[in-house]
Amino acid sequence: MARSRKVVVVGTGSFGKNHVRVLNELGALAGVIDINQTAAKAFADLYKVPWSSSLKDFDFDGVDGAVISTPTTTHFDVAKQLIAKGVEYLFIEKPVVTDVPEALELAHIMEQQDAKLMAGFIERFNQAVTQVRSYLLDGRIGDPIIMAALRIRQWPDRPIDLGVIKDAAIHDIDIVRYLSEEMPSSAYALAGSLTGRPMEDHATIVLSFRRHRAVLEANWITPSKSRRLAVTGTTGYIEADLVTQEVTVKDDKGSFTKAVLWKEPLLFELRSFLEAISNGSTPSPGREDAIANLVLAEAALTSSQLNRAVSLNEIFDRYQGHQLDNYLRRQN
Repeated sequence: MARSRKVVVVGTGSFGKNHVRVLNELGALAGVIDINQTAAKAFADLYKVPWSSSLKDFDFDGVDGAVISTPTTTHFDVAKQLIAKGVEYLFIEKPVVTDVPEALELAHIMEQQDAKLMAGFIERFNQAVTQVRSYLLDGRIGDPIIMAALRIRQWPDRPIDLGVIKDAAIHDIDIVRYLSEEMPSSAYALAGSLTGRPMEDHATIVLSFRRHRAVLEANWITPSKSRRLAVTGTTGYIEADLVTQEVTVKDDKGSFTKAVLWKEPLLFELRSFLEAISNGSTPSPGREDAIANLVLAEAALTSSQLNRAVSLNEIFDRYQGHQLDNYLRRQN
């Protein structure tokens, strides 16, 4: 009988604590690491696992993988240290690293050390997104015309080191790429800071695909919290609530809402990570997804700065010599 796979969680803060809880439920928690000794020890005592306040002092013998859920600006250095410790599978919370050059350098390091990456784009494991994808593949609403995503809430109660585009809207960038099964050719965005903070707190992004467009709205201003997805097609319309996981289809036959029992996306996500470790396979979403989403986020930020649409090829040209072409295809 194969032994259960063991994963250590680095960073037990606002979302890291959920990784700790779910991995424990799955019988896969190998330990916790957090610079906050009190927090690390509390989780270790609760779940009866080893703990440390530093990577260098943790014993990685028998550890199969690691979850990195520290602030994004620390992800690159933490990942390099874990790879040097011999950890072969890394799960890194979105947006994985801060920018495209870091993502490309990390991909190169992981290739050299035969390490594998799973990018933490949790909405792919949301039952609502799964159902929307199923409807689209079945042609339930014909050909998509417009995809629209809404992600709004008040300023997060956690450390913020990136603006709303890379920290929040990147989830919806990943969703529409996943549903479209292609990269858009260009991005146009308007973003700004109404709260006066140095990073943008609201953004509207338009991504142009070959036969449809995606309009993404995200902000950290609105008092209420909402995460929604809608797809308008040639023969119908789909609307999905990513919080309740309820999906409704409307067409010439009427309106149909499929009954759903809410299930935690993180459970499906971490199961997928553990399965990849057990099978020795490449996790999905992986490094190409992480790079692609950062490319589009940077295209949106550039568009907002220049007040014009930015083609994907402009971003490729920006990183000429960084081997971006090795991971993503240029748009024709």
